[in-house]
Amino acid sequence: MEATNTTQQQETKWYVLRVVSGKERKVKEYLDKDIARSGYSDVIKQVFLPMEKVYKVQNGKKVMREKNYFPGYVMLEVLDGKLTDDMIHHISNVSNVMHFLTDGKGSKGNIISLRKTEVNKMLGKVDEMSDAGGMTMSEPFIIGETIKII
Repeated sequence: MEATNTTQQQETKWYVLRVVSGKERKVKEYLDKDIARSGYSDVIKQVFLPMEKVYKVQNGKKVMREKNYFPGYVMLEVLDGKLTDDMIHHISNVSNVMHFLTDGKGSKGNIISLRKTEVNKMLGKVDEMSDAGGMTMSEPFIIGETIKII
């Protein structure tokens, strides 16, 4: 049973959707529902939106915000060779989706998948952020905050 899981993982490819910047979360939520409704969930394994937690100082308080790691892009994990023209057309017509990442200019050209090294780098970076608690500080200290220098 474990052998089938590893072979299935090897058979997936990652595709990149270019979306309207700022609408990534909405597109992901819509695609999650739409894929389940359309019956594509056996082919499209996941819609992935890498996020990082950033702490900012607002009104003298530290506020945690989630920031998109790749603004304007949403990733799709699809079984290798199973992405049909109907699925491509269906996903491309979702509002706020511009097009799939291609080897041509804009939506013209052949849809390309991410290389294994790019996927590993992307997933590794996300794992690294979650292991470290995903904390990055844009402004590490508040004026008047007591600090200890070691």
